[in-house]
Amino acid sequence: MNRSERRRQKKKSRSTASTLPMRTDSVAPSEVSEQMQSLIAAGKTSHASGDLEKAVQTYSHILSIDPKQPTALYLLGIAFLQSGKNEQAIEFIRRSLSVFPENPEANNNLGVALNAAGKTEEAATSYRQAIKLKPDYTAAYKNLGALLASNNKLDNGLDCYRQAVSLAPSLFDGHKAIGDILFKQHKYDEALDSYFTALALNRSDADVLTSAGNALQFLSRNLEALNLHSQAINLAPDHDRHWIAFSDCISAMSFASTDDNLESSLLRLLEKRILQPAPLMFPIISALKHRKDLAHLLDNSNEISTADPLFVSCINSLAQSQLFMRLMTMVPIADLRVERLLTATRSALLQAAINNSTSENHIDFLAALAQQCFINEYAYSTTDEELQHVDDLSHKINQLFEQDQTVSPDLWLIVGCYLPLKDLPWIEQLSLHANDKELGLVYSLQVTAPATEKQLSKTIPQLTEIADATSQSVRSQYEENPYPRWIYTANITPKPIKDVLCGAPLSLNLDNYDTPKNLDTLVAGCGTGQHALQAAARFTNTKLTAVDLSLSSLSYAKRKTQEMGIDNIEYIQGDILELDKIGKQFDVIECGGVLHHMAEPLKGWEVLVRLLRSGGLMKIGLYSERGRPDIIAAREFIAKGGYGSSTSEMRRCREDIIAAAEQGNQALIQLCRRSDFYSLSPCRDLIFHVQEHRFTIPEIAKALKSLGLDFLGFETPNPQPLVRFRKQNPSCPKSLELAHWDRFEERYPDTFRGMYQFWCRKTAR
Repeated sequence: MNRSERRRQKKKSRSTASTLPMRTDSVAPSEVSEQMQSLIAAGKTSHASGDLEKAVQTYSHILSIDPKQPTALYLLGIAFLQSGKNEQAIEFIRRSLSVFPENPEANNNLGVALNAAGKTEEAATSYRQAIKLKPDYTAAYKNLGALLASNNKLDNGLDCYRQAVSLAPSLFDGHKAIGDILFKQHKYDEALDSYFTALALNRSDADVLTSAGNALQFLSRNLEALNLHSQAINLAPDHDRHWIAFSDCISAMSFASTDDNLESSLLRLLEKRILQPAPLMFPIISALKHRKDLAHLLDNSNEISTADPLFVSCINSLAQSQLFMRLMTMVPIADLRVERLLTATRSALLQAAINNSTSENHIDFLAALAQQCFINEYAYSTTDEELQHVDDLSHKINQLFEQDQTVSPDLWLIVGCYLPLKDLPWIEQLSLHANDKELGLVYSLQVTAPATEKQLSKTIPQLTEIADATSQSVRSQYEENPYPRWIYTANITPKPIKDVLCGAPLSLNLDNYDTPKNLDTLVAGCGTGQHALQAAARFTNTKLTAVDLSLSSLSYAKRKTQEMGIDNIEYIQGDILELDKIGKQFDVIECGGVLHHMAEPLKGWEVLVRLLRSGGLMKIGLYSERGRPDIIAAREFIAKGGYGSSTSEMRRCREDIIAAAEQGNQALIQLCRRSDFYSLSPCRDLIFHVQEHRFTIPEIAKALKSLGLDFLGFETPNPQPLVRFRKQNPSCPKSLELAHWDRFEERYPDTFRGMYQFWCRKTAR
């Protein structure tokens, strides 16, 4: 048993242990001498005070006098159980029962010890014997219920817990456990009733608040869920589970108002870095738009200039919002009105720098804006006049360095808002003070990190030459525009793969899946590493190989991996079509957003299937034909307009698309609601890609059959589509599941707006 398994087993034993009885009358009545009574009392005193070592010594002394003394045998077994010495606990509790078999408490706690030792069948027998001896034994019902539920016998476990709460209606953890089982059975209304019953008994339990909030989310009652999640994070701010649930809840929301408490919670969530910031960006912006100062700026962004009083108030208002400032340093802000505001503000700051009128109070905002512009790869529109000003300013900075004069931070920061600092001839002469934290972040992002990637590129092995013509074109695109550029990814607590895939919300059927002790995983087409890092951290005991065409992307990935201290990923440059040469097979293969960029997607998929062990699991991502009408419209717009894919051409195209959207083009309005539209590399991947295929669910079903893969289920960014599908198809046979999903997507065409992501399994042979 490895360390993680021991931790899980220990946790399981704690969760099913009853309150250990410490009464003499829990054993057989017998004539006990005064000396023996005194010794037993002394042992119980030590036991009750927590001095288990002394208690064990006393009980052992009693047994040296009378080896069959039932009280000492039983309590010694309990002491060993509390010490985690399960086998010794089993031995002595059984010896106690050999003297007095009619003891329900001993039978119950023998079950606890057996369960802790992994002997679940024997444990269930002991619990049932305890119940037989004492039909109103609440703790035994509860323990048996927990054991059955943990072994996926949910109905039987539910019956036991319901019996327990019928005997003890105020049994808080009984109602909580009933809610958990019903949640696993997708009975969210009933689960919610049980959670609310538990909360009526204890309103300050953060775990139940979070569980009830999760059930409300699955019922699409997000505002009520948010209230409970907010209470949970305030009660237990150091527990990631509550923050993750809070984050999952708000990621599907658009706020109709804001206040200091909400903004404080959102800022704390960003700072915790337990989830990707991208899904949080939309709800955060929706909240910030209700700030009076920001709303006024958004309505008047076209008036911002150095000659207007609004300019200074704009900078001050934006800088005073810690939440907005922090968001700018983490993720491209995908909102058209905010983009217009920041574009105008940047232009005004550039003019102020040219006029030597920048205030020192603007430095922190300039630093955040320089990070935002670098993160979105300078997607904002620029005029020829601005570019000339930036060139003049860069020349001025160079002259100041040559004359050994001080360069004010506002000068190089505003240049960094238009151009990556790493490419400028004077950058090596820039020196920073150790206490210039915000300036240091800009320098690290724009100069140090790219230099590190350049060095790391020399350490990444190449599997084979990239020979396929389409692969060469795709590689060229991602060498120029590594995708996506990201600042941090989720800090996930790993779990066994079967627990993740069989648990909510996926609830896949893996009954006969035998989890490997060490999981060999392949991520084919890892890009800049975000996918690989998530896959490496999601499941326990994972060793991951990540492959991509682009050396620039791999260098970015390796840098971020080193920054995060992750050591279970090997990066290799290679083509999926040549992966047969990798010389090994894998337990899990993930390939998201890659196959549809190949000339013949099925050929690449066939290679991956050959690399997957029999019975192994595969996660595939493919574009949906129904989910991308706005992309199709954009690609037609680009072809008609003859736009190229250079940086300047993509900026020009974006402006024209925005203008068309503002004139009412519905497809392009939808395009402007995609986060990838607001950063150049993702935008190029989204609408300028050199190769794109789109699929339908019937085509996926046909491919799975030809490849010998069994469909397991879709994975969606939020659980609502899965919940809705199950509610509409409660008894859907597995053989018809994909056909039902096809009808579901026809009814809800935005279901796979990002892409189809689904798990499948290689048919065991």
